Amino acid sequence: MARCGGERMVDELRDPFGRASEAVALDGAEIDGLRRIRAALRAAEERVVTDDFVRLWLRELEDLERMAEDVLEELEFEALRASRLERFKLQLLRSSAGKRKRELSSLFSSSPDRLNRKIGKIMERYNDLARDRDALRLRSSDGERRREPSPLTPTSCLTKCSLHGRERDKKQVIKLLLSDEYNCQGVYSVVPIVGAAGVGKTSLVQHIYNDEALRSKFDMKMWVWVCQEFDVLKLTRKLAEEATESPCGFAEMNQLHRIIAKRLEGKRFLLVLDDVWDESLVRWTSLLVPLKSAAPGSRIVVTTRSAKVARMMAFKIHQLGYLTDTTCWSVCRDAALQDRDPSIIDDGLISIGKSVAAKCKGLPLAANAAGSVLSIAIDRKHWETVEQSDLWANNEVIDHTLPALLVSYNSLQKPLKHCFSYCSLFPKEYVFRKDKLVRLWLAQGFAAADGESDAEDIACRYFHNLVERFFLQQSPSYDHNEQRYVMHDLYHELAEYVAADEYSRIERFTLSNVNGEARHLSLTPSETHSHEIGEFHASNNKYMNESQYPGLRTLLVVQRTKHDDGRKTSSIQKPSVLFKAFVCLRALDLSNTDMEGLPNSIGELIHLRYLSLENTKIKCLPESISSLFKLHTMNLKCCNYLSELPQGIKFLANLRHLELPRVDNWNVYMPCGISELTNLQTMHTIKFTSDSGSCGIADLVNLDNLRGELCISGIENVSKEQIATEAIMKNKGELRKLVLQWSHNDSMFANDASSVLDSLQPHPALEELIIMGFFGVKFPVWMGSQCSFKLSFLELKDCRNCKELPSLGLLPCLKHLFINLLTSIKHVRRMLSSGDHTSSGDFQSRIAFPTLETLKFTDMESWEHWDETEATDFPCLRHLTILNCSKLTGLPKLLALVDLRIKNCECLLDLPSFPSLQCIKMEGFCRVNHLLQLPLFSQLEMLELRCHKKLISLRKLQHISPFHSLRLRKELVQKVSGCEVLPFQNPSVQDSQKTWTFLRCAGQILECNVVACTDLTFGQTNVHSSEEEIGNGVIFHIGQDEAVELVSCKPVWVQIGQPEEVEIICID
Repeated sequence: MARCGGERMVDELRDPFGRASEAVALDGAEIDGLRRIRAALRAAEERVVTDDFVRLWLRELEDLERMAEDVLEELEFEALRASRLERFKLQLLRSSAGKRKRELSSLFSSSPDRLNRKIGKIMERYNDLARDRDALRLRSSDGERRREPSPLTPTSCLTKCSLHGRERDKKQVIKLLLSDEYNCQGVYSVVPIVGAAGVGKTSLVQHIYNDEALRSKFDMKMWVWVCQEFDVLKLTRKLAEEATESPCGFAEMNQLHRIIAKRLEGKRFLLVLDDVWDESLVRWTSLLVPLKSAAPGSRIVVTTRSAKVARMMAFKIHQLGYLTDTTCWSVCRDAALQDRDPSIIDDGLISIGKSVAAKCKGLPLAANAAGSVLSIAIDRKHWETVEQSDLWANNEVIDHTLPALLVSYNSLQKPLKHCFSYCSLFPKEYVFRKDKLVRLWLAQGFAAADGESDAEDIACRYFHNLVERFFLQQSPSYDHNEQRYVMHDLYHELAEYVAADEYSRIERFTLSNVNGEARHLSLTPSETHSHEIGEFHASNNKYMNESQYPGLRTLLVVQRTKHDDGRKTSSIQKPSVLFKAFVCLRALDLSNTDMEGLPNSIGELIHLRYLSLENTKIKCLPESISSLFKLHTMNLKCCNYLSELPQGIKFLANLRHLELPRVDNWNVYMPCGISELTNLQTMHTIKFTSDSGSCGIADLVNLDNLRGELCISGIENVSKEQIATEAIMKNKGELRKLVLQWSHNDSMFANDASSVLDSLQPHPALEELIIMGFFGVKFPVWMGSQCSFKLSFLELKDCRNCKELPSLGLLPCLKHLFINLLTSIKHVRRMLSSGDHTSSGDFQSRIAFPTLETLKFTDMESWEHWDETEATDFPCLRHLTILNCSKLTGLPKLLALVDLRIKNCECLLDLPSFPSLQCIKMEGFCRVNHLLQLPLFSQLEMLELRCHKKLISLRKLQHISPFHSLRLRKELVQKVSGCEVLPFQNPSVQDSQKTWTFLRCAGQILECNVVACTDLTFGQTNVHSSEEEIGNGVIFHIGQDEAVELVSCKPVWVQIGQPEEVEIICID
């Protein structure tokens, strides 16, 4: 399969770096020859031939193209090597010694004669192939256009009587069709139904179209199957034929429009456009022109496999998901029975059938196909054979499912086809990370810059296109912040089908069982061979020659586990042999193996773009890795044994993503010169040390393409004298999260720390900022100014010398604020700054913290006072947490506060009015008796007390509106009076270890936790000697660790635990 993106390489050949290559050069005839190789493949790519000789000829031509591309890259490498040699060689050799000096010298060895010989062989072979083409009398038009089997044209007639699992979908869509609320300003409204191929969109719409409820609503109904070719003239003719119910011979658009408009005039219609693919808004609008003569309330139902198409047509989209396993079995059973008596399927067959249906992963198309296979023989032996076999290897299943999926595949653009085929390297149920897959595609050249967007942005666009077309789908196993993706098993089968011999996935890896025709190889160890995939024995040496595997471009070690769990599952032995065998690799992933080091031969993989060593035991990288000038991704995440990066890393000018371990105590030597990596976009961590030759703050100046997250640690090693006058962080507009970390607190250098932090002012687009260990006495002004305009998350931690907080009150986007271990702060003012009084005259009228939702103070041991706020301040604050602030004496009024948590605040005696408060949690050392002299909390639903002080009375709670949950703790309670007046709306009790307690109340029971209480007394008790004396009440027995929800309007008695002594109490 020919690849995209290679054309540009020929154009760059004459002068890859703005000058003639001094190492190797090609003449015009050779360049034209290489171009002809590529042109021949382009002409043949969309055609298929049946002659074996022709097929072999095309295969050889394709291999020749790859060889030519490899040589072009070697030429580029040699030119780059030559241009850098003069600049860096002397410097590197002076700064290196011993073995490292020899390694660095080896980076610059060249062999132009070898390249010239390769070029000569390629051109000679091309001339041979050209003569073969003449002998075979081949022309560029030879071969038939590729014709894949296509599904039958669907119509409005019902193909199935039952609609398993779609009754709810049917009701929802019919409601949209009948509801006047869905009318738009125009004549018609569009109802798009979007879903994967084979999910049942057409079947659903057939049932809707023929539903009796629509007869009285619409005067006319029309059905048009659109499919891939969105020819407006042809579709308009079909509309005319549907409207007139007769063939139409007109060929002019104007005539067709008049016919349709006249037929629909004043009538309300229902139009189904089935299987729409085209994403052109212009063509879509043109098709609908003649429909505007109809009556208001008309509807157009569109089925599509593209979410982009659906969004183009309407705001409300009905997405059709996969079926449950149970429903899939119903579909499968109907297909297996084929109008036979259902009783012939006994319980044993049902169990087997459900197992087979589960393999369909919710796809009705697959369930129908599986049912057809089962229908061959309704007996246990046949069904068990189907159950134990690979369902997708069955020819009948393939014949039923493949045509529909191939339509989806053939609709993809050529680069998207390559991207989808690449997914076949991963096992079924593999959980994809977007960034990893996109970078692997880039390594193969599947995406190229187009002048407006760079290659990575285009590859991301390809990824989202596959998601929108349901080739990939979001995995429900991960939250939004860690979004992963999966591929349905049937789509995975399609990927393997179209990938053919070019992609190979094997379980046990020795060089002898690698397919010589494979261009992309993944090693997916089974449980049996999980420690054997890297066995290279002496007997394999005969395979160790460069010509054995000339075209392998991908080698991945892929975990079979469903989720990335960080386990090392694979053993790689003798990697130097591996690198010599596969010298043309573009992508190498050895993640989760037990590798402890890389050989120098890694430097021979000069075509390598992607290298992942994630979660290995590797300790250092050889200097030869610095010769991988094409490398754009190096993944070293979770390499916690790694102690240093190579000195020559600055030579990797194309490096865009440098993934490093994220552990607080990770001590690594990062050499100076990282500033040379100006294309770097991802580098989550950079650490400054006091070591000579290590990177410093100046290395950040030129890295303006960094995006995402960056953690700068070891800032205590930066002195005031090292700060450059130019901006360090201001120009990094793509960064969204910044962590600034000092590793130790030294008040002797407080002024230096303040100056350094001031110089690290980020770009105004920054959204999250964390400052840890800062030992200056004052935060910089930029933290509370327009320079932090988009800041939504801020955490200040362990800044023990700061005596005042930054003025953050006017930040318009700040939603989450966490302040921890600022032990010198005594007074928190309205804007959190001691300089608030110097603000402008209208200061009092300005709203403080207009968007803040979460505020948390922790371990503020000197904090005593928090100023009162204005009534308009904190309008969005919902959650307030105050932990271990033992000297704090009061809180301001917070009108929007919903959730309050207080722990170990001994001096906090009173709470102000919180009219919106729903939940109070108090823990540790708190003055509970004072805090519970509570004013009116009209919205309170839950009160949790886990304090160490003794609670004497709950009587003060009687003025609170009825709440749902009360939780107490044994350290809190010895004897509680006043319970007879508690406003329990919905109490219950759990977790008492030694006391039987009965609570009697009217209403619902939800939750009242009395945790491990001994000798608990609630006011006056009425003892009942037996259950019979309870009368019409309801009794519930609750175990020690159980929770219960009771719904009853009768008196309810609750028994807790099974202690030896029983105390009965009654709450009237």
